[in-house]
Amino acid sequence: MSKKMVTLNELLEIKDFAERVTLVNKHGNLNNQITHVTIMEGPDLHEWVTGGEFVLTTWYAFSKSPDLQEDGFKKLAPRISAIGIKTGRFINKIPLKILQLADQYRLPVFEVKTAVKFRELVQTITSEIQNYQTNMLIEVEKNYQKLIHTSLNSDDLASLVNVLGNQLHKNCFCLNHEGKILASWSRRGTRKQDFLDWTEKIKTGFNERIYTDAGFFINELHIFECYARSQLIGRFIIVAEGQLTEKERLIGQQGASFLAIKLWDHYETLQKTVERFWKEIKNGEIKSGEVIAEKLANLGFVQQKAYNLILFSKGSHNISNYLIDRFLIEEEKFYILLCSSKEALTSINIFKKYNKEQNKIAAAVISPEFTELERIKEHYEMSVNVIRLLYKLHISGVRKAEEWLPFSLLMHCRNTSEYNFIKTTVLDKLQEYDRRYQSSLLDTLSAALRENSLEDAAERQHIHINTLRYRLGKIKEITQKNYFKMTDRYFLLLCIMIQRMEHEQL
Repeated sequence: MSKKMVTLNELLEIKDFAERVTLVNKHGNLNNQITHVTIMEGPDLHEWVTGGEFVLTTWYAFSKSPDLQEDGFKKLAPRISAIGIKTGRFINKIPLKILQLADQYRLPVFEVKTAVKFRELVQTITSEIQNYQTNMLIEVEKNYQKLIHTSLNSDDLASLVNVLGNQLHKNCFCLNHEGKILASWSRRGTRKQDFLDWTEKIKTGFNERIYTDAGFFINELHIFECYARSQLIGRFIIVAEGQLTEKERLIGQQGASFLAIKLWDHYETLQKTVERFWKEIKNGEIKSGEVIAEKLANLGFVQQKAYNLILFSKGSHNISNYLIDRFLIEEEKFYILLCSSKEALTSINIFKKYNKEQNKIAAAVISPEFTELERIKEHYEMSVNVIRLLYKLHISGVRKAEEWLPFSLLMHCRNTSEYNFIKTTVLDKLQEYDRRYQSSLLDTLSAALRENSLEDAAERQHIHINTLRYRLGKIKEITQKNYFKMTDRYFLLLCIMIQRMEHEQL
């Protein structure tokens, strides 16, 4: 096994390093890991470090502006692993306040002797880092060969996860695309419930994830995504407080790649089963609620008291990443989610956060609640018609299918003789009158049909009730349709709905 990452304790054991520097504060953490060396002289050097640096400086910038040094050092100290300050050139000694601040952050401070050239220290430290990296890469290559051997000799995901766990010596596990644990490796004392808790933490904390060069993490969970054919099919998780070492990150990436190969078979088989089942429902081949419930149970879906279907329009980012552990079906233009009525609100909130986070303009349609699974096809077709209507009208956001059914019905009637009759004999005449006389007959009619009383409609239009009655009389004169007659009012309502559809003013 290669040695651990380079630490300050190890550097102090090297003669060429120890003879050139002196540790000058008492409470620095000499177990800090060093990943690279940086020489900096600017007062804003805290903005340019990324962590793990051994910073070398002559303190030039702060010697010219001593009033900036304490604030600048407070910003720098938490971001680096150690600092070496040369004395005898721009400052004679390291300020006491700086040493006190360094002890607060447990940052080791080294005084660099005047005659020492920075390039000598850089060479010594860099050689040690390169030696570590060489050994680390050799070890990672050995792990790679183990993964190849295991992959060729076993189709079992657990075998791969065991190789990874034995190399990492950290709790790790593999999830499929639905967020279910397929394999795990645990340290002594770890409970099965711990893995379930970690999985739940991923589901609930997905929107708070923090990205890194190798993936992302949620608290102590470092997550590497498994992709195959541009499809997310699972995740490999390493449980570790703080940042992973470079070796651990490389092993995590290796693990995700090998697991993706095995996960693809599992994913493809499950997807084909789901697609075949869904096709049977859409084609009416399965009509029995009991049969549907049984097939859903075989796919891991728990029976509920009441259900909703939610259709999510597609964007450039895959919302299935946000709806892990949900029964999600992908079609060409949208995703279909079957869920309990209780879970529907949670899923919609996830969708809203997704849109806001990704700055997306997308639509979601919620079907009415239903209790009999044999009605799933009916609710699917209803929701599809509504989301297609939203596409045509360029409408986004979350919408209830039930509220859009009248417009959906009208869409089916477009270009029929009935539709054209209402449009030409009622709508076109009122539009022409409003254009010619700059009137508001259509707006007034819409308000009268929408409000509970003519008084409320007049108030909404900011007109007198008599003015509203006069306009309704003018509508009767133009269209021969009497607002106060029920059958005529039905015609007028259809007229307003057609107007809203035709002019995309919904």
